[in-house]
Amino acid sequence: MLPLVLFDIDGTLLRTRGAGREALDKAFLALHGWPDATEGVHVAGSTDDAICRDVAARFGASWGPASTGALRAAYLLELTRLLVPAERTEVLPGVSRLLDALDGRAHIAILTGNWRSGAEVKLAAAGLGGRFEWGVYSEDAWERDGLVPAARAVAIARELTVGEVIVIGDTVADVRCARAGAARVVAVETGFCSPEELANARPDLQVKTLEDGMGWIVALVAGG
Repeated sequence: MLPLVLFDIDGTLLRTRGAGREALDKAFLALHGWPDATEGVHVAGSTDDAICRDVAARFGASWGPASTGALRAAYLLELTRLLVPAERTEVLPGVSRLLDALDGRAHIAILTGNWRSGAEVKLAAAGLGGRFEWGVYSEDAWERDGLVPAARAVAIARELTVGEVIVIGDTVADVRCARAGAARVVAVETGFCSPEELANARPDLQVKTLEDGMGWIVALVAGG
């Protein structure tokens, strides 16, 4: 029985310098004529579907699964175009070394609010596309707090024998979703929340970067 370690993407594994938000704004403008669609909408730690719902509400419209397909396709085209310049995507310190260190010690998967297609584009742009066999995405739970239970269900479907679940993320929302799924959580200070905000959320472990915290993270996983 191995622990299951679930990695967030944006701010945890990589940065795209706002490409996701820019691509979403361009898609909303092209399809709905809504300028600066995500302005004032909480994005960090949310899911793409929840962001769309909140954007639509801002413009007095409703949003549901039937509204998503065309928007997601337009977003994916814009995101792919934006991430063609290699310098737009930055892999954060310690990512590859930590994944190597966890190999054979844990099941490793993605937990993200991105749509699956967008997550795959970002990971590929960062050269991380082959490091994760599976994941859970916005399609698996509109609200982030449902992602850990969704990951447990996928693990069962894949016939994995899983022990403790550990979420690694960069936002208070990651801490909250881990707690909602009875998982432990590592908060890394490379993303969208301040160290003080993360500390106030009381993660099991808080590290400056995955590089700096590698020994502590491996020890936490081994203890699970």
